[in-house]
Amino acid sequence: MTLALFSRRPRGLPVTSTPVVVLGYDETPRLGSISIVVPVRDNPQGLARLVAWWRGLGKEERPLELIVVDDASQVPVELVAEGVLILLGGGRGPASARNVGWRAAKGKWVAFLDSDCLPAGGWPANFATGWKGEVAVQGVVRAMGTDWLSRYYESQGVLRPMAWTDDGRPQYLISANCLVHRGALERVGGFGERFPLAAGEDVDLGLRLSQMGTMRWCAEARVAHDFEPSLRAFVRRFLRYGRGNRMLAEGQPESAGSFFSPRPFLPLSRRPENFLLAVLAYLALVAGWLLEGHGIKSLQNHS
Repeated sequence: MTLALFSRRPRGLPVTSTPVVVLGYDETPRLGSISIVVPVRDNPQGLARLVAWWRGLGKEERPLELIVVDDASQVPVELVAEGVLILLGGGRGPASARNVGWRAAKGKWVAFLDSDCLPAGGWPANFATGWKGEVAVQGVVRAMGTDWLSRYYESQGVLRPMAWTDDGRPQYLISANCLVHRGALERVGGFGERFPLAAGEDVDLGLRLSQMGTMRWCAEARVAHDFEPSLRAFVRRFLRYGRGNRMLAEGQPESAGSFFSPRPFLPLSRRPENFLLAVLAYLALVAGWLLEGHGIKSLQNHS
């Protein structure tokens, strides 16, 4: 996941919105054709919650499989549940871990989910709502908690694409909750493993997919994200985003690269504490941008 920009209004990326290769798929994303892929590192509580959700599903509600990719957790993941496959990611980051997962998947569609997310009722079957042959579908990510930081994340739409086409389609993906056709993943080579952090890798994938076919927003496919309620985690998140944005900028033409650079912004919810958090987020974005520019490597995690 990542934040491509913060602005008061979503706007389009300065890249072509017309696919270079127009692909469409006639395989409707039904439960029996969907594999779920979840990368995880050192999040036993979130994973336990997710597996409890999986076990609580009836047979008619359950997708094809749940693939958990353990990316070098300090305590190795050990789960015993019907339909759950555990793979090893090798500790190379969430982009690589997701690639391990989807390449082992049996389904024609792959739903990507984070270990700190909990699906709402009907997920991931609801991705099919309004589907018209798109190569990928973006779902909704809402804050699970009600603490002040979660309220900020929610009001800012941090895990919502912030770049859209004129006809209301997202120009990139948020991998905390999205669905991608396996054929499209194979065609673009999956996630770019040059991204070692949970930042930038999903935007990069979405931009490449958008050059092959259309993507769609699906308000019916919802998950709740458990944001860690600490300022330290808040700062680390935006440091990662700043680093991911720098990597994205370096992979774009010069005319588009500056689009990803940090810029001051106003909070969408004008509460006093949100102005302070907006300043802190911006400073962390700048710091991450500068750290990546100087090649300082750290902060690797999946949350």
